[in-house]
Parts: sequence; C-alpha cells; structure tokens
Amino acid sequence: MKTTKADFDLFKKECKKWIDKLNLNNWEYEFSHEFIGDNIVATTESTFKSKMVLIKLNTDIDKFKGSKIVYIKSVAHHEILHVLLENLYHLAIARDFGEGYYLAEEHAVIHRLQKAME
Repeated sequence: MKTTKADFDLFKKECKKWIDKLNLNNWEYEFSHEFIGDNIVATTESTFKSKMVLIKLNTDIDKFKGSKIVYIKSVAHHEILHVLLENLYHLAIARDFGEGYYLAEEHAVIHRLQKAME
C-alpha cells in the first residue's frame, strides 16, 4: 500500500511529539517520505558527531498492522526510541570510552524515560 502525504504528515507530527516528550531536542531532525525498500516501514539514520538524524517513512508499506493511523503512530514512536538510544549505540561501538561516559548516558536515558512517564 502507498503511504500518502497525510500519512507522512501524521508520522512527522507523532515523531515530533515523542521528540518533545523524551526531551530529544539536542538533535537536528530531517524527515523524508520515499521508497526505502521492500519489507521496510521506516528507518532512522544518525550522525553522532553532528547530532543529525534522518527519519524516513517508506512510500510503499506491504500492509498495516491494524488501524493505519495507530500503526503509523506506533512506527513513529519506534523510530524516536532509536534516537533515544543513539548515544549508547555510538558509545558501544566506539569502545574507547570510560565507564563514566556509559553510566552518564545510561542515566540520561533513565531520566528521559522517567520524565516522559510522569
């Protein structure tokens, strides 16, 4: 099925809601609505040093699980959770950080989750 401009607008709106809710405004975001492959709904790509994130919604989704609106909102939420974990991911692959950096980032994730759940 094709995703529409309205679907993409909903996706961006929902992403921005979770960006604010999780206090992830320390990244710069770009959104794209394009074909990104078969069996892929959305992707998140980041550049750690420049704090840039590109979030793509596929123009062609095989099928929606349940309500299209609920599914698109869920996908947006999922992609923003990738951003939440980006710093931990990059620290883990760098492997040249001290334990203090990891613990600081772990606590940053915990605090964001706590604030979002209040």
